[in-house]
Amino acid sequence: MTAVQTDRSLSRTSARTQARIVEAVVEAVSQHGISGTTLANVAALAEVSQGVLIFHFKSKEGLFAETLRRLIDEYQQGWQAALTEPDPLQRIVKLVRSDFAAAICNRKTLALWFAFWGEAAAQPLYNAICAESEIQRYEAMIAACRAFCDANKGETCDPALLAHSIDAMTDGLWLQMHISAKSLSRTDARSMAMAHLRLLLPKWADAIPQ
Repeated sequence: MTAVQTDRSLSRTSARTQARIVEAVVEAVSQHGISGTTLANVAALAEVSQGVLIFHFKSKEGLFAETLRRLIDEYQQGWQAALTEPDPLQRIVKLVRSDFAAAICNRKTLALWFAFWGEAAAQPLYNAICAESEIQRYEAMIAACRAFCDANKGETCDPALLAHSIDAMTDGLWLQMHISAKSLSRTDARSMAMAHLRLLLPKWADAIPQ
């Protein structure tokens, strides 16, 4: 498959067109799921022809893969910003809070995340893209937890268990928001994630924001 051009190599008009098409994919998947999303309904939402979709993305698979890459890129920009925090506990806090940023954690993007995760086992390309991102994010969290444990050697601290516990809570909150978005808001979910972190680290609860 011919690779999709990156934003840097595109004209402004083409970059805007691709961005509009990707936004249309997000909307279509939130309404119809991946199996129900077609080139026709994406083209209608983006107000372009199906020929324009093929010109820019080569195929439906190419369109979905590029949408997934852009979603992951936006997610990575958020959590990678937390890595500049020198204090390990506050780095953990910022990593958790980045999972509940408005651009990443909303009804449409959660629908997209879960749709792609559901397809990953059957789609090697989606699986490869998702797996690489998840490994990088997990390594960032466990490194922060390891740094925290190393800075508090007098305390019983298992960095792997801490990292898994934190991420499992976030995964559960994302799933609850996806299934019943009206019953759990993004800000409430973030507050619950912070409360969970305070339960995991009671001695440092006062340093963990609401």
